[in-house]
Amino acid sequence: MKVADGLLNAKRPKPATPPPSPEGFKWPDQREADDEVAEKIAASLQELLPKKGWKHTDLARELWGTMGPHGAPRNVAPARRYVLAELPIPNEQTAGYIAQLLDVPMARLLKPVGKFDPDTDMIRDRSPNGTNKAKAKGKKTKKKAKAGKTASGRDREKQREYNEKYRRKQKRLKAQGDAPKRKYTRRTVEMNGSEEGPGWVLAEGVEPPTYTITSVEDHAGHVKLEMAGVMPHKRAMAILHMLQHGKPPE
Repeated sequence: MKVADGLLNAKRPKPATPPPSPEGFKWPDQREADDEVAEKIAASLQELLPKKGWKHTDLARELWGTMGPHGAPRNVAPARRYVLAELPIPNEQTAGYIAQLLDVPMARLLKPVGKFDPDTDMIRDRSPNGTNKAKAKGKKTKKKAKAGKTASGRDREKQREYNEKYRRKQKRLKAQGDAPKRKYTRRTVEMNGSEEGPGWVLAEGVEPPTYTITSVEDHAGHVKLEMAGVMPHKRAMAILHMLQHGKPPE
């Protein structure tokens, strides 16, 4: 099967080079971003992608590449999620590549000109049997509010109602000066298999572990490993598990 990599999964990815953002700009953390941030990003994509003649599938093709004889884009779901304002938002690396492809600063992705359209024509309705409803009728049909499940498996209609009630409540509390601050505790998180790549995240202020590897003259094929550092408990236990050994056969 023919496979082509994109910017994010290239064998030797180059750092993103979007136009510079204002001094002091910082991309929001994925774990802290709420629906309001997601809608700003979605609204910006709904404005910028059509100017380039793109849809979310074209964005997915550039970010994650293609596969198959017809060059079908890979990982369309995340690109679709970004355009529909579904959490989580793109991480800083992905956002940098998106801004580079659209030739705008990363800060522009958070400053849309218009409002977010949850019913954008860029995304067609999903049919239960996989048929394009518009093509089946031979003409373009007017889109209705999307039903079914979100990417996270929740009922879309109920989630839409909940989001609307939450936004109204937060707006009312903010006007009264009583909006509660969102609680957030920085935690060490396993990242294997994620967009960020293998490894783990250290808590703020923790220095990375140090290690040295030296050869052992008396035992061929063996080396001496010395490692010290603060790391997540789960990772430390995994290392201890790898250190279990048995006796060589007689």
